[in-house]
Amino acid sequence: MPIEFGHKTWNERWAAQLPPHQSLRGSILAAGLGRRLEPLTKHHLPKPLFPIGGRVPIAELWVRKMIEAGISDVSMNVCVLADSIRRHFDNGAAFGINIGFVHEDVPTGTLGGVCKQALGPHAKTVVAGEPRPDVANFEGSTLLVPSGDIVTSFDATLIQEMYDLHRRRGAALTMVVNPIPAARRKDFGTVILDATEDHRGGLRQSGRIVGFAEKDPNSPSNLNNASIYLIETELLRTLDALRTEAAVGVDAPFYDFGKHVFPALLGQLPQARIGTDYPMLAVRYDGEWFDVGTKRDYLRVNEHYLAGKIAGPTSYSPTAWGQCGDGVEMDLRHVRIVPPVVIGSRCTIESGAQLGPHAVIGDGWTVGANAVIQHSVLWGAETHHARPLPMEVAPGVRISRCIVAGGRVDRDVEDATVRPADDNDGPGLAVLSIDSVPQGPRA
Repeated sequence: MPIEFGHKTWNERWAAQLPPHQSLRGSILAAGLGRRLEPLTKHHLPKPLFPIGGRVPIAELWVRKMIEAGISDVSMNVCVLADSIRRHFDNGAAFGINIGFVHEDVPTGTLGGVCKQALGPHAKTVVAGEPRPDVANFEGSTLLVPSGDIVTSFDATLIQEMYDLHRRRGAALTMVVNPIPAARRKDFGTVILDATEDHRGGLRQSGRIVGFAEKDPNSPSNLNNASIYLIETELLRTLDALRTEAAVGVDAPFYDFGKHVFPALLGQLPQARIGTDYPMLAVRYDGEWFDVGTKRDYLRVNEHYLAGKIAGPTSYSPTAWGQCGDGVEMDLRHVRIVPPVVIGSRCTIESGAQLGPHAVIGDGWTVGANAVIQHSVLWGAETHHARPLPMEVAPGVRISRCIVAGGRVDRDVEDATVRPADDNDGPGLAVLSIDSVPQGPRA
């Protein structure tokens, strides 16, 4: 049955108390191709549905934060394996809110994804025949825009602090920034601030953005663009008018926040003269933050979650050693568990098996006698949409630093992605290095 929150529940949540003209829509960017996470993103799940700690997808973590803040209007743009995202969230009734979707046959860039979610049928058409957004034009003032591959402890209270600063300082766009090691400046966009203010809350500092460097190893700043934004709809209408197709070879391209929008707002993009009417603000957050860009990132996020370093909902009942689902067949007198460990529902763990540290066993697995699983994530049965598949770790097999999407694992695997073989792979398992990235254009 759908969830129906009462008035009292919403009245206790800050965003629900905003006047209609200042209301928020939560708009999750969920249409990325996830190339570095193939073959998982090609055959099993889009990146926003990658489960954390067993069952809860990355994008759902954001939906839950929005609900806790009092945001009841949420949208997502979707592309790769879009039907699986639609199936999981449906219309939002199971969460007690409204969720709408903008389908993209081909990704339209971060700017296109946000503009379509904000403006709905009024968004600009840049390619003939592209699907029209089926979400309504947003009548409120501000969008909360997180990337659907960001996992963080940035919560509803901090969203409120961010919103208050955004309003007080008259920003058109406010960005969360997070300090990173200097060696990683080449991997992220970094931000230079001016007119900074220090704060006592969860946000340590705010400041006007006066410089932005996209993946520059020599940037003078180590404050990373954390891909969490508050954006005014007035600004988005201006940006949408300038928006182009998100493709290589486009003359005067304008479709990406990091490459085009931020430089334009700083007066540094010749093809987009916007002016200085749209100030950008940054708020500094020093807590846990992860961009799940690679398979190793995904394993690291799960380890931090299991260790309690990332705040989030639990998938199963808490135990002294982690979490355990329903219907688990396991004799703890004959199984070694090295915490932290998560065991999903309907699992069978045979005698002599060792689980952990940092092992996530999804729903429905059988782990054979004397098998060892550590620093790995085994996905549950819900990741198989085409046909039921075996989910078994054979006796005596060792699995270390792996993501396993199903199948019968009948050999030792380390630093790998493991999935059931298909017609192109041959019989049995398809095992690839965890660092493998496909070459050339996506099929």
